[in-house]
Amino acid sequence: MIATREIMRPHAMTGTKAPQRAFSSRHYLKLVEETGKVGFWSADLRSERLDASLGLYRILGLDPGSEVTFGFGLDMIHPEDRAVHGDQIAVLRSGQPISREFRIIRPDRTQRCVLHRAEVILGEDGSPSHGMGVVFDVTAQHDAMNSLLQRHDRLNALIAATAAVFWVNKANGEPSEMPQWMALTGQTHAQMQGLGWLDAVHPDDRARTHAAWLTAVEHTEPYNTDYRVLCADDIYRWFNARGAPVLNRDGSVREWVGVCLKVAGRSRYGAPPSVAAAPESPNAEELLTAGQIRAARGLTGLSKDELAASANVSVSTLNRLEDAESTVRPRSDTVLAVRRALEEAGVEFTFEPGKKPGVREA
Repeated sequence: MIATREIMRPHAMTGTKAPQRAFSSRHYLKLVEETGKVGFWSADLRSERLDASLGLYRILGLDPGSEVTFGFGLDMIHPEDRAVHGDQIAVLRSGQPISREFRIIRPDRTQRCVLHRAEVILGEDGSPSHGMGVVFDVTAQHDAMNSLLQRHDRLNALIAATAAVFWVNKANGEPSEMPQWMALTGQTHAQMQGLGWLDAVHPDDRARTHAAWLTAVEHTEPYNTDYRVLCADDIYRWFNARGAPVLNRDGSVREWVGVCLKVAGRSRYGAPPSVAAAPESPNAEELLTAGQIRAARGLTGLSKDELAASANVSVSTLNRLEDAESTVRPRSDTVLAVRRALEEAGVEFTFEPGKKPGVREA
């Protein structure tokens, strides 16, 4: 065994001429240690003192000129971890290897997370004689994992507070992980596969919902639509389903994630509550025709992309609005958003009795 102290010290010259090598094991170990994340030690297990490399001194936050003992190293273990990991020297002296991750508190009171791995070397009598180990500073990895778990917990808390269902679909749009959907609807995993999940959607909403989902998948666009769901208690309730694609680095879709949010202000059968319309709100029969939207875009000079951005809708939604033969019509609030965007751009829509709906400059 090469003592750890030899890692950082040149070998003494001897009378025997050794073969010349460009690099020695000391050079490689020194290069590894200079990352500041690795340190080594070796020791006679029958004593308390151990030989530590400069890298280990850096990790422990100690002066390289100080002496390190097993007892001192164990005292640096975080009090909350000491009960579990304070037996490491005893384990080594019994002949067992070590692989432990724990926290230490350095003399300057800073805290680090380390991974300690050690092996035992047996003496001529077969009993544990020497030990050698490597210590990795894994604080950055530990902090990154804690941060990831914290974000995950925050997301779960937000979903639990706002959404009835969180869902994950495959890249092709087919259901993947939807346990909350199964709990909401009573469907089994097999029943919701393919387009089976649509069986839980109200018959009057299925075609529109299916078209909206296919459009999102085909164009890799965010998904946002309302529909009624037959819940496990045999009552239809309104939900707003929205989702987005998760992309790989090459732009391909890895999966889809989304939520189903309860829609406030809808009755159990989906009819909006009876309220007086605001004076500035257009009447239901004045929600624009496909021809009016095309003409209004022509008058204002807005492209589909510009109008979609102004109304906060997708281009695919505008395509459906401008297609008079489309069997799938967007929601009323979507049409109203497009109407307001066009009116703000300088047009006025006309709905005169006995005449076709029209549009003119405001």
